Amino acid sequence: MKFNALLNTPVQQLLLALIGIITSLLMIIGLVDTSLGSAYDIPENIWIALAITACSWGMYGIQRRMSAYRKLGEWITLVYPFLMLVFVSVYIPELVAQLWCLLLFYPIMISMMANFKLYRYASAAFLLYFTLYTIYMLPDYIDQSDDATLTASLLRIVMAVGSVLLGAVLLAGQNQLKRRNEAVALRQQKQQVLNILECFIPVGERKTQTSRKEINEMSRLVKALWLELGHGARKDWEIDLLSMLHYVSRVKLPDYMFEKAGKLSGFELEVVQEHCFMAKELCDGIPAFEEIQSTFLYHHEKIDGTGYPFQLSGDRIPLLSQALGLVEVYMAMTAPRSYREAMSEQDAFMELREMQGEYFRTDLVDALGRIIRAAA
Repeated sequence: MKFNALLNTPVQQLLLALIGIITSLLMIIGLVDTSLGSAYDIPENIWIALAITACSWGMYGIQRRMSAYRKLGEWITLVYPFLMLVFVSVYIPELVAQLWCLLLFYPIMISMMANFKLYRYASAAFLLYFTLYTIYMLPDYIDQSDDATLTASLLRIVMAVGSVLLGAVLLAGQNQLKRRNEAVALRQQKQQVLNILECFIPVGERKTQTSRKEINEMSRLVKALWLELGHGARKDWEIDLLSMLHYVSRVKLPDYMFEKAGKLSGFELEVVQEHCFMAKELCDGIPAFEEIQSTFLYHHEKIDGTGYPFQLSGDRIPLLSQALGLVEVYMAMTAPRSYREAMSEQDAFMELREMQGEYFRTDLVDALGRIIRAAA
């Protein structure tokens, strides 16, 4: 259980805890070494280690309590290790000769918890400091000839650039893995929604005395209409889902309403309008389904503002919502009902022509007409 909690701990907190543990061990080793009278007998170094340890655990505590301020926490975790390395290089000269090796780990460490924008800032600051450190500080602590010092400095700078590039590769790999995981999660969410809708299709068939073939027919017509308007096939899966949602949403209506020939009462109209919210009720909270929710929610809106549920008008109604609503009306006209016969495709289209500019966009009705004529 504790191991699972550790796996779920943010990387920023784990990093600060790791720094705190390492500096705590260094401080303990220094205290033990000093108490034994060994070579590590500089009290200032122990106090510096103590200060770094206190800051590390303090930052760790702040990170745990500021989860609501994630971006600020990321900046603190990016800046703190860098400042700590700068602090050590300035105030513990005995470690300057070895510190460059630790500095090389900074870009790799940052790549584990930063986005590309933050990584660029952190890498630029790192390369600037590492170059100054290598050129102006390190030679004072290394006994080499000028030529050897220049060669070693250039080599270290090349290694620093390589470290930055390696960190960028690691960050790109993490982003690719994240996108793959998101794609897998989206496919699973799609399949879960489809499975739920599939369970309701037989119920819809019994209630409406219609066939699930209506789903494929609606999907075919909406896709053809979408392509006729000059759009690509990018929305195929959304259209398939919308068509299934439209069919299944009928289960929310009372059985008698499918046989009623007369005008609906005010209460019955309110009940009918409720089916527009089915996509929101089913897919709420799933970012990839937000467009599907809005498309289905507005598919009964009319461009003159007399539709439902929000009386939207004109361009405020999504184009795909208008396309879905138009195909729904066309299919309802050309399908037989217990209280009337089916209209012919031509008669249904002429009826829709009278609604264009008032209920539906003219370009949509014209596009549907071209599809009907092409199929005749």
